[in-house]
Amino acid sequence: MCFLSNSTYAVEPVPANSASVYIINNGWHTGLVLPATVLKQFPELKQRFGDVPYLEMGWGDKGFYQERNVTAGIAVRAMLGMSGSIIHLVAVPYDPRQYFKNSQIKEICLSSVQLERLSQNLAKSFDLSSGSVSALGKGLYGDSEFYAAIGAYHVFNTCNSWTARQLAQLDLPIWPYFKLTASSVMNAIADIPEQCQ
Repeated sequence: MCFLSNSTYAVEPVPANSASVYIINNGWHTGLVLPATVLKQFPELKQRFGDVPYLEMGWGDKGFYQERNVTAGIAVRAMLGMSGSIIHLVAVPYDPRQYFKNSQIKEICLSSVQLERLSQNLAKSFDLSSGSVSALGKGLYGDSEFYAAIGAYHVFNTCNSWTARQLAQLDLPIWPYFKLTASSVMNAIADIPEQCQ
């Protein structure tokens, strides 16, 4: 069940096997920073990124996300859903709050049940038509890589909609619809309790 973002969130005792995930606001884009073990079902990622403790994962338009010099034409194609989608993974070798110290970041504590559900849901964003994840080339910053994804990116289904949907599927108090901007996602999760104790 999902709740409206202004609903009261009941704080429950944190189980011993809980872990933190982090939502990053990079200005126009939000992403999830999660324990690398959340994507443990893909040994190719372990081989690619090694024993890094965290991975940042973002989803977006295939053309727009990879382009370093965005033109009006690329932006229009993205808004119209003409380019397909892509996943961006970044190795985060230490505390995400320090690694992304120049970005807005929100920590959320998840139970083991929520982490397993997140693992299953995130796996559904990869294009597995080749039998496993398919690397598409070097990512935008740090130790990163692009991967083939599924899902239609368009003006009403943005990277921020994707982030909000992942959180809502964990029964967190965020209404995933019309979360089109990074600020709309960050505002919606502002009152969710943070650190795992």
